[in-house]
Amino acid sequence: MRLTSDARAILGQSSIGMLALRAGRLPLVNPAVFSFAAGSLWMTTSRFAAKTMLARRDPRAAFLVDGGSSAVLIRGAIEVFDPLSVASQVRAMLDGPGYVLGMAGYALKNAPFVAGYVLDITRLPREWLPYNRVVMRLRPSHADVIEGIEFPPAQAARVPAVPADVSRRLAGVSRGYACWIEAGMPFIRPAFWDVDRGQVTVAPAPGRPRAGSPGALVVESHHRFRPSLMVGACVRGTFGGAADASGIAERYGMEPGDLPSAMELRAERVTSWRGFAISTAVPRSARNLRVANA
Repeated sequence: MRLTSDARAILGQSSIGMLALRAGRLPLVNPAVFSFAAGSLWMTTSRFAAKTMLARRDPRAAFLVDGGSSAVLIRGAIEVFDPLSVASQVRAMLDGPGYVLGMAGYALKNAPFVAGYVLDITRLPREWLPYNRVVMRLRPSHADVIEGIEFPPAQAARVPAVPADVSRRLAGVSRGYACWIEAGMPFIRPAFWDVDRGQVTVAPAPGRPRAGSPGALVVESHHRFRPSLMVGACVRGTFGGAADASGIAERYGMEPGDLPSAMELRAERVTSWRGFAISTAVPRSARNLRVANA
């Protein structure tokens, strides 16, 4: 499909997006360095990464690129190219110049990240070394531009069930991302968020999931070029009904009426990362998460 000039501008200005895939009942959202070329989004990752296995199992995906005051959401199907697979090599050749143009564009656009990857190469786990990387291609079927997204600075909030160093790094991050399943495909929106005594509230902008829908909240601290210094967490669970937005309003110094509708997110599983180290925890049963997407 052809993207609008506004969507292409946002994609050209940003290097990192949020990739959402279906992980059984719950979605999983991770940051990914990308480029847009030959009509597709291109990414690379480890062949052992969870996102690789999930994309092979169910290719339906969403990718949100946040440009600050506006964002673009692309949805479609993911194709995985593994250099060690003969079938992948044949598919790449049959694709003609598309695969070559896609990877050339990825290398040029993300040269700082490639350099940062090289700086860290002696400390990389074996699964993330160059010979264990695969290429992922997202072919868009839908693309939407989201306008008017403003997030003021926020007071600290602690993401539950993550290591203390990750929690400290994420405490002051104001912009979160809410994900849910819509028409069978993942759907992502920037979101206001807050945590109060283990309860998480989310307010997506615009739109909201149905109560009882499985979903996720992602909070991430990017680094300009060092993947090993990126820190984040993905809280997965079930959205409850409407929630009181006063906690979110206080955190952001806003009036409750100026916020999108807030919802509770009941946490079932929390995946966190610090560079290439990834851990997953199950929160205490008494904890609830509430998320407000904006």
